[in-house]
Amino acid sequence: MRTKALPFYEFNNGIYEIDEFDCASVFVIVGTERALVIDTGTGIGDLRWVIENCITGKPYDVVLSHNHGDHIGGAGFFDTVWIHEKDSDWNRSGAAPTLEFRNGYAELIRRREHKYYRYVPQEDILPWPNEPQKKMLKDGTSFYLGGRTVTFYHCPGHTDGECVAIDNLTHTLIIADACNNNLLLSSAAENDTQQIIKRAKEGLQRIALMHNLYEDVYNSHHDFRGFGQPLSPDVLPDALACLIDLCEQKAQFATVPDSLSATGGTKTVAVRNAVQISLMDKSIKYY
Repeated sequence: MRTKALPFYEFNNGIYEIDEFDCASVFVIVGTERALVIDTGTGIGDLRWVIENCITGKPYDVVLSHNHGDHIGGAGFFDTVWIHEKDSDWNRSGAAPTLEFRNGYAELIRRREHKYYRYVPQEDILPWPNEPQKKMLKDGTSFYLGGRTVTFYHCPGHTDGECVAIDNLTHTLIIADACNNNLLLSSAAENDTQQIIKRAKEGLQRIALMHNLYEDVYNSHHDFRGFGQPLSPDVLPDALACLIDLCEQKAQFATVPDSLSATGGTKTVAVRNAVQISLMDKSIKYY
């Protein structure tokens, strides 16, 4: 029997953060008529049961912020999902939410966090019962939930199709993996590092200029913030400043433990105060 012991917390009016055993956060936004689910985690335990029995009985849409396996790993337990066209191919190497990836990522987090989690991998990390229907998310796509509207904006950098969401009722920005204290950049379309950095800079600049639409910012991993607590207000401006420094070849670098290494490896990152930026699969440097 799949565990239903997924912690969740209503941190603002009708906005819930579900903690998927430190692997990723899933957000649920509830209006008077409908709800919206942002991401599906790695697919550990019975996320759908928690949403439908503990948070809301309203009909809902599922939107995937980007196509990495720790955000789309549970997508196959839902009938339909929305995702940006540039991230809609989730079967490419390095992104596929395979059973092997999902188990491996969950094991990495268990070892890294040194915690006991109330789930059994053999029972709770299961193959998808079906491939969900995909609907294409576009820049500016809005979901009216009744009393509130959530709008998505394309913000590439972490992936080519990364999208962020703004709730107009609470002025909350769900920034997914587009910005955090440990910003990883990647691209499916090209290997030009400077272009990847430039695109990430332009994406965050655009979101920063929307500051009148939001107050608090929540990213999709709470390892650098408290569960249910927003990112420090310094993170987005520091990440943007670090990307600008990289573009202008003025960044400072440091060698740090690689949080995604299964063997205790290190990598070189660009640093700005508490923010680190690197490429998804390697150190960052000037090319």
